[in-house]
Amino acid sequence: MILRSALDARELAALDTAASVVASWPAGSHVWGHYAEATPSGPVICRTENVSACRDDVAALVTGSLRAVAQDVLGEPAVDFKDKINYKQPGGAGYRPHQDALAYPGVDRVVSILVAIDECSAVSGCLWLAAGVDTLLPVDDRGVVRDDVGADLSWEPAELAPGDAVCIDGLAPHYSDANQSARARRVLVASYTTAASGYSRATYYARRAEVMADATRSDGRFRISTLADFAGDEVTADAYAVDTCTHP
Repeated sequence: MILRSALDARELAALDTAASVVASWPAGSHVWGHYAEATPSGPVICRTENVSACRDDVAALVTGSLRAVAQDVLGEPAVDFKDKINYKQPGGAGYRPHQDALAYPGVDRVVSILVAIDECSAVSGCLWLAAGVDTLLPVDDRGVVRDDVGADLSWEPAELAPGDAVCIDGLAPHYSDANQSARARRVLVASYTTAASGYSRATYYARRAEVMADATRSDGRFRISTLADFAGDEVTADAYAVDTCTHP
């Protein structure tokens, strides 16, 4: 489901500013995850997790108008348990086909709302979605949808103007390609589940850290998400925040 003009001009301007400030943080300096990738132009920040923990303007969106949308989709009171900014600078990599129900440990029902900060086109690496899937699909050793299974799905692009949004349920397969344009393709993604589930942001980020650490010990792959779905080359930070975030 695509929502045109999901953010008004004031909300979009505030989100644009927040994304620019957060992208300037040193890689590794945000305790929940602030990651860089290698591009033809050099290392750039590719993802920041739990942005609302340090940005009141982002928190206002996540707990306000975006949560209201999630509640409409879920049909009952909702709670936000995760948010992130994906930056996808020129030359930035995309994400392999996957389903959020597998990516988010311990969550039963989930709806994620992806909000475009910049234009999201097929050239800049917009989201591609496959409709009509109501079960978990077979995956490979990275936890992403197997190539042969993905080849049989019917994919459609979700092209968005700045301020537009797309809602994704936990079983909707989705992927994105690399950004082949000359401009950034930044998005905010906020994820919600039912308030009745008792699931919380603290629960998610604790489980996320455990799952990622266990998976990396098992296969040696560095991850920026619970699934090894990122198609780019992560750049190891000089240091990582461990206990507290260094950003107010």
